[in-house]
Amino acid sequence: MRVGVLDTWMNERYLPFWRAYLAELGVEVLVPRLPASEALARLEEAWPRPARLLAARVLELKARGAEAVLVPEAVGESPRGSGQCPWAVDPASMLERELSGLPPLWRVPPERSEAVLGLAAQVGQGLVQNPQEVRRALDATRRLLVPYKPPAMPRAARLLGVAAMPYLLEDPRLYPELVRTAEARGWTLARPDASPERLRDEGARLGLKIDLPTDLEFAGAAHYLGRLGRVDAVVLLACDHCPAVERLARRIEAKMTKPAAVYVLGDDPEEALVRVERAQG
Repeated sequence: MRVGVLDTWMNERYLPFWRAYLAELGVEVLVPRLPASEALARLEEAWPRPARLLAARVLELKARGAEAVLVPEAVGESPRGSGQCPWAVDPASMLERELSGLPPLWRVPPERSEAVLGLAAQVGQGLVQNPQEVRRALDATRRLLVPYKPPAMPRAARLLGVAAMPYLLEDPRLYPELVRTAEARGWTLARPDASPERLRDEGARLGLKIDLPTDLEFAGAAHYLGRLGRVDAVVLLACDHCPAVERLARRIEAKMTKPAAVYVLGDDPEEALVRVERAQG
């Protein structure tokens, strides 16, 4: 069987285990080949840019013969009814709604912990129909079930912190305009190096009355970066075509004590950086 795996939307949080596990089971694992810029150019729908790349990757894997695709599961529903962007809450369901004829989408938690062993065993049994092979594959790969660790922050004279929803923040290919403009103005971009759990705790301290994990990580990333002395300013990066996320970004901005500005994908990043620099005085 051919199973497609993604290279975006928090993929590093869960795929190191699943890629190895599927390979141990003898499954052919398909990975995207198109450059991200080319994949994005193939979809012109008015969807958030991370959603367009996600959809483009799934369509590419389908075209190459994937009989199933691993995708991250929904983040859950907010009892507050926050009007969150549906792509942010449940990307798999949005893919199934917007794209016809997709192979089955296998939803997996975007994490690496012992809690996924039961699901992995269930998936493996469905693939090979052999409990002994499933146990052997799990024994060979369970060492990879270690919590996701973000990359270390860079060391530079002018650090510009970047906070965003994790599925956007963790894929710089989605905001190349900001990367180029920041570098041209002498900034080094820095993502938070704290764990997702730590960031969610940080986000809860802002008092924004949010409860979705991705929302909390966005707020927590800003709060964490805002407390670091080596970070000079913070850009709050928001998806295009996603008013709910932009509203959240502006609520976070109002809580910041360090110079900060909201940048929406598709806008001119120079304007956001000028605002940050002016706030620095």
